[in-house]
Amino acid sequence: MAAEQQAPSILGFPHRPEWGATAHRRAVAGHLRRCRNHAGLGTGRAAECIGASPATISRMETGLASLKTADVSHLLDEYSVRDPAERQRIALLVHEAAQPEVWQPYAHGAPDSLRPLLAMEPAARRIISYEPQLVPGWLQTEEYARIVIRATHPTLPAGEIEERVRLRCARIDMLRRETDPPTLLAVMDSEVFRRQVGTPGVMYRQIQYLLTLLDELRYRIRLHIAPLSVGAAGAIGHPIVHLRFFSPDYLPDMVYLEQYEGALYREKPSDSERYQAVLNHLCGVATPADQTASLLQEALATWR
Repeated sequence: MAAEQQAPSILGFPHRPEWGATAHRRAVAGHLRRCRNHAGLGTGRAAECIGASPATISRMETGLASLKTADVSHLLDEYSVRDPAERQRIALLVHEAAQPEVWQPYAHGAPDSLRPLLAMEPAARRIISYEPQLVPGWLQTEEYARIVIRATHPTLPAGEIEERVRLRCARIDMLRRETDPPTLLAVMDSEVFRRQVGTPGVMYRQIQYLLTLLDELRYRIRLHIAPLSVGAAGAIGHPIVHLRFFSPDYLPDMVYLEQYEGALYREKPSDSERYQAVLNHLCGVATPADQTASLLQEALATWR
């Protein structure tokens, strides 16, 4: 019973600017909800405290609304959060939550449906991805990405296509950072290397790039290739991305399901576990990662 009555703490969530604004905002949002519940207050009373509506409190507590320093301070007073260390950490996180999102330098090239994934992936400890049709976006060369984006969105202005290309190719940089980079575990269908995107030269350089990345980021990328023999296990018709974060007590797993016209996101534990099981099975039936370089060398030879 004593453990249940213990006041919630935010000290387990560090101040990490490289994780991005959204991760910090969502961590504070969940903490504010826990503090309010611990204080035994409803959203109506919390709303009165800052002169807002209960709907605003709900949005703040789900990470959908921006966090104002003064509002958060008043709420902490109302929730009897007095510990200086707690309040200092919250102030740091609120400051970080107000910074530009990681996709904002590429705002014109960041589709609305992709922004939640772009915003959260820098905070991931591990990313598992399945791609049945193409090289995963993080691992594409500029010319490969340009052809894919133009084929998928033929009516986009050239400038917007170029911005999308720059954004897509910049995402690999989070795997290069020195402090706690995410680990990417990617599964690709073997047919990806038989499906010609652009010219044979484009395919050759794309496969060369994959080999370079496997060497450069050997402890940060694990790439599996699923042959046709995996059968029904590989018959998933759309990409799946599963994110697990460095601070799972504050940030629940996220699943991204790409659709032709948009995307779906799943964060319920039951959904996360289900898709993780699907991805784990694909990793298990695909070719082991330590054989991927040899398979890529074989594929490279077909495009000379």
